Amino acid sequence: MTLLATLRAWLEEQHLDAVLISSRQNKQPHFGFASGSGYVLVTRQHAHILVDFRYYADIAERTSGYQLHLLTNDQPMSSIVNHIIATESLIHLGFEGEQVSWHTGSRWQSELNAQLKAVSLDALRQIKTPQEIAILREACRIADVSAAHIRRFIQPGMREREVAAELEWFMKQQGAEKPSFDTIVASGPRGALPHGKASEKVIVAGELVTLDFGAQYQGYCSDMTRTFLVAGRYPAPEEMPLWSVYHTVLAAQLAAIAAIRPGVACCEVDAAARNVIADAGYGAQFGHNTGHAIGIDVHENPRFSPSDTTILQPGMLLTVEPGIYLEGRGGVRIEDVILVTADGVEVLYTLPKTLLSTGEEPWM
Repeated sequence: MTLLATLRAWLEEQHLDAVLISSRQNKQPHFGFASGSGYVLVTRQHAHILVDFRYYADIAERTSGYQLHLLTNDQPMSSIVNHIIATESLIHLGFEGEQVSWHTGSRWQSELNAQLKAVSLDALRQIKTPQEIAILREACRIADVSAAHIRRFIQPGMREREVAAELEWFMKQQGAEKPSFDTIVASGPRGALPHGKASEKVIVAGELVTLDFGAQYQGYCSDMTRTFLVAGRYPAPEEMPLWSVYHTVLAAQLAAIAAIRPGVACCEVDAAARNVIADAGYGAQFGHNTGHAIGIDVHENPRFSPSDTTILQPGMLLTVEPGIYLEGRGGVRIEDVILVTADGVEVLYTLPKTLLSTGEEPWM
């Protein structure tokens, strides 16, 4: 089913005559690129794109099946939408209530000549099309080869920011438009920070270093985490327990992946990972969800969380990323992107998840 056909079927289910789309992530499949400007209005009869002169020609070349409308000072969004409302006899109009401010929503209620209803389009992005899956595979390939590169690059004495800069540069050399998010490089005790963005800290031999990063490719995001052992010296006795933590996290991640298949609830996958970590005595040190859907946004729904009862279906892409964080000592997280297939699951990364050391050659 095409994008517009899917939206029109959804309009019928929601008892709506049209939906006004304003968020960057939900406009992107219509525009062909990400932009915070402009609007998409899909009715049961037609599809409209409203943009100003900066994007009009580009979108005209990229799209077909849409009526394009030029936004100007004399013809703002409300005037054009009200003309469409009158021409197509629209009564019930949905808008993205979670994506617009209270002020904007209130203004639309007064300016637009229709009965407005706040809706969410998130569910329509949960199952990816074959084209989206192909794009996401490439985004994951870029992250995968970049992880292999950065493992060889990291040396004791480097600063975390230096590692992040090299990783982001390499991803762009592989075809990434930009990083999916601010790159996390957390070494030694900073590994206990789940979102420890790269800092000026110097990486020390024998530490663990966690890297969480992703590549944005054609507007879609990958997300990958690996924890490496920094080569150069044998870890001190007080650092050795983190090796055991690593293997606990890996066992939890593999248990979660093994639980993934169509028909399974997201909370069951979360429990598969969480139970392994709790049984090892680290339940209190795993304070986030096991994973999340991924696509145009790096964090989408559904989530591998204790409370998400969404049933997995083929075509969903999610991360699996359990972790353990020991304050003042360090931490471990391992993350893959997976594709739910017709009969199970496919992991989209190939880099081994055994405890790998940094440097040109493994020393363990």
